Amino acid sequence: MGNIKNAVKVFSSKGNLLLAGLLTGVVGLATDYAFMFKVAGFFLALNVIDYYYGRKKAKHTNTLNSKAGAEGISKKCSYWIVIGIAFYLSYIFIDLGAKVGVDAKFLSLFGWFVLITYMLNEVTSIVEHLVILEYDVPKIFIKGLEAVKSAVDTAGDKTIPDK
Repeated sequence: MGNIKNAVKVFSSKGNLLLAGLLTGVVGLATDYAFMFKVAGFFLALNVIDYYYGRKKAKHTNTLNSKAGAEGISKKCSYWIVIGIAFYLSYIFIDLGAKVGVDAKFLSLFGWFVLITYMLNEVTSIVEHLVILEYDVPKIFIKGLEAVKSAVDTAGDKTIPDK
């Protein structure tokens, strides 16, 4: 048990996290995957911003609850797991399709649609928190967000139909 605690302590030290983040950023920017690193970084920023304003809203409405906060963090972690599964499944299905002679390249969009959906959910949640906190959020932004969500849903339905 002591070894596990030591490993967690070493891994979670600020210096190690900073170095890992810096190295990840350098590698990400220096490769063909720079765009993916930027998108992942933006999604992580949305997670943190949503959590921050969610906490602030909970304090404002006297509903702050550590159990709900932990559940929120767990939910955000599950988003990352689902996104990873969606991207990896599309990769596997495209590769398997190529092996059996089926063009499944359209499935590369699967992971991106999942990620976009979660990003829109995070932005919507942030806006909802801001509205409850009585910050001025332009109506055009709220309507535009609804239009984007509708367009993504429509595009997803065309790419991967219900039937």
